[in-house]
Amino acid sequence: METKKLKNVWNFIDEISDDEEKDYFELDDILYNISMKIFDYRTSNGLTQKQLAEKLGIKQSMVSKLESGEYNPTIEQLWKISKKLGWKFNVIFEESNSIEANVWDEVDIQSEDLDIKFDEKLVENA
Repeated sequence: METKKLKNVWNFIDEISDDEEKDYFELDDILYNISMKIFDYRTSNGLTQKQLAEKLGIKQSMVSKLESGEYNPTIEQLWKISKKLGWKFNVIFEESNSIEANVWDEVDIQSEDLDIKFDEKLVENA
């Protein structure tokens, strides 16, 4: 039996997508990273969506939308969330290189390696 290796999904997307679709995938990736960061915080702290909502001063339905990635929060909303959770929040704009390189070709990236927009601060227990 012959074994075939599947193509890298990002190469496949690059091949079949136009620029608008690629932009959609890029935004979707950002929203996914945000949603997973919030979900991971909630589950690692043993909180329900309702409990996290109370901590953040928002409705449970908004936590659900944030965790599912179906909501595109504003910078101000993300900043407020980060403050309430004790996280450092950064937004970084960088110039694109003139030579386009597809890093997905070179590196096998795991989910924990993905760039996220805010990091937890170390907080000492008093």
